[in-house]
Amino acid sequence: MLFIAPENVKANEMLLQFKNNLLARENKSEATEIKVILDAYPVSFSGPPMITNSTTLVQFRPVFERLGLQIRWDEQNQIIIGQKEGTQIQLQIGNPNANVNGKAVVLPVTPTIVNGNTFVPIRFISESVDAKVEWDEKSRTVIIESKRQFASKDGKFHFTAYGLWKNIADITKSVDTGQMDVFGAQLAIRYFNYTLLLIYSDPKTADSLKNLKLAEYLEHVKKGRNIAKKEIIEEKQTKLFGFDALQIKYMNGNDWDKRIDTLLAFESYSHFYTILNSSYEDTYKSSSKQFQEILDSMTFRES
Repeated sequence: MLFIAPENVKANEMLLQFKNNLLARENKSEATEIKVILDAYPVSFSGPPMITNSTTLVQFRPVFERLGLQIRWDEQNQIIIGQKEGTQIQLQIGNPNANVNGKAVVLPVTPTIVNGNTFVPIRFISESVDAKVEWDEKSRTVIIESKRQFASKDGKFHFTAYGLWKNIADITKSVDTGQMDVFGAQLAIRYFNYTLLLIYSDPKTADSLKNLKLAEYLEHVKKGRNIAKKEIIEEKQTKLFGFDALQIKYMNGNDWDKRIDTLLAFESYSHFYTILNSSYEDTYKSSSKQFQEILDSMTFRES
């Protein structure tokens, strides 16, 4: 029979209780930790972000620098100045009034210094440089996507996109291109989750395209991309930049994982154009929303 002295039992109980309390504190710390993701990469802080009056405050310097802002600190007046081309932001410790490009803005929470670190409202900073900001309550994460401007090689298409996009026009067929051949594309960019946006143009004077109508051109594109009828999910007529356009949504099985592609074809007076959005099946929903936002911002000028 194993004999355990009462004092040992008490000690073991106290040790177990201490471990449980420590674990509870660790779990609580992990659950309440606020994270900041900027263009798909986490932002590191020496002082943790905090929430005051439903407003997330973060150290200003790491976010300013990642957003491309040059920083000046006026020690005497405790004024923070962030500047980049076309934007100047000015905040003062303890002052609820900020200044963006000469315009006064009232902050939800005043900038403050905690343990030697200067904290500012992150949504105000991000939106002042036209970045998009979202709050994921489940993971307690601030998600920031910076604003980027793009143009096709021929200068006909211009648009705005948010987040981490990479030019892949010079990359050969690979995972970066979704196993597509992007040779000859007027624009080829890839989002960090491997969503692709491609733009192609074909002159109507080309021998294979002479006298083709838009529907016939679309059939030409389907054949070139080996799009079988059984793979097409949806096909419809629409308008784009004031021109008649045709849109198809189809399953693309040419990559290692299934993709869903949305292809728009339209014609101007001298060219046929194809705009293609391609994403993996599990990111299709968010990709479609993003694609529509890009189209809404897109302008087209042929001359």
